[in-house]
Amino acid sequence: MQRKLNIGMIGMGNMGQHYLELLAKMPGCQVVSIWSQTNEKVRKLSSKYQVQGFTDLSAMLDAGNLDAVIVATPHYQHTHMSIEALQRKLHVLVEKPVAAHLKDACRMVKAHEQQKQVQPDLVFAAFYQQRTTKHWIKMKEFISSGRLGKLMRFSWINTSWFRPQAYYDIGNWRGTWKGEGGGVLLNQCAHNIDLLWWLFGMPAAITATASFGKYHHIEVEDEVHSILEYPSGLMGSFIASTSECPGTDRLEIVGEYGKLVCENKKISLYLNSSSALDYIQTSQEAFGIVQHALTEIDLDRDEDTGHEIILSDFLQCITERKAPLIPAAEGLHSLMIINGMVLSALEGCKQYLPINADKYELKLNQLIQNSTYSKPEIDTSAINVDIKASFH
Repeated sequence: MQRKLNIGMIGMGNMGQHYLELLAKMPGCQVVSIWSQTNEKVRKLSSKYQVQGFTDLSAMLDAGNLDAVIVATPHYQHTHMSIEALQRKLHVLVEKPVAAHLKDACRMVKAHEQQKQVQPDLVFAAFYQQRTTKHWIKMKEFISSGRLGKLMRFSWINTSWFRPQAYYDIGNWRGTWKGEGGGVLLNQCAHNIDLLWWLFGMPAAITATASFGKYHHIEVEDEVHSILEYPSGLMGSFIASTSECPGTDRLEIVGEYGKLVCENKKISLYLNSSSALDYIQTSQEAFGIVQHALTEIDLDRDEDTGHEIILSDFLQCITERKAPLIPAAEGLHSLMIINGMVLSALEGCKQYLPINADKYELKLNQLIQNSTYSKPEIDTSAINVDIKASFH
């Protein structure tokens, strides 16, 4: 009988504890150790979950009893922690975003590629679980099938990530350039922008405006409006906010043969009887329109949030020595777009992709060095934190 995989959990905040509890229900693995920054938290949680506890990451990784680790820490820590684990030939699953910025993500991918030269089956995967949900899989199938013909436009209003000030107050790292590296784009919309790349590929240029701490006491972006231009002529718009309630989650994709709409996980297909682009050129009707038929697409409800799928796939990839469903290297694509949006907003001009990763890292370091922001000193003990309420 195959032995259980020994897993180490790096980071024991809300998501780290959630993943540990999910893994406890999965056959073929066991969490044997945890890492957190504070002695009190390690003492309390190692006792609760009956595992070894560490505040020294090297000691945890060098203990010799791990097959893999899951990194669920603040964004900047993803880089060196993932690299440390990979260099010890440990399989790694990292929380989204892969890193705080593109340059750090490139460092992680390079470390993985170097280690794979001596351990080809080393797994480095990422939590972009929105790709596993039924409605996004169906949207991908429609676009890939070519039923819409030439894609002309998409518009995504993505403002359902409402966050009260209490959300930012419970973590010293949240809402800061130094601790988080960004706001609504990097944290909440990392999933959605990953889907943008997955559905449409990489844009050629981005123009964005952003408000930094417009509705919250934070220094990073909490509202963004952006335009994306693609080599094919496709134009896209993306609006993000953590300040609107009720918010909207509506993606509208227009092609020559119709329109595909996904709103609140429900899909509507407007299919034209002929190409609208052909009709423009050939119709003799001055006010004519192309007829269409509407189909509402019913999908079974997802049985889980997708976290379980990513975790299960990670374990299976290790035991079966295969590539993961979502390689961590694919996280570079969404970071390219996110960093491009922020850079466009900061510099007030269009950014052509690929952006200069060194330039963006320098800009981010300047924001950190010049920051005058300070966290409010408040008692957070009364703030209720239910991480499952954040799952979309």
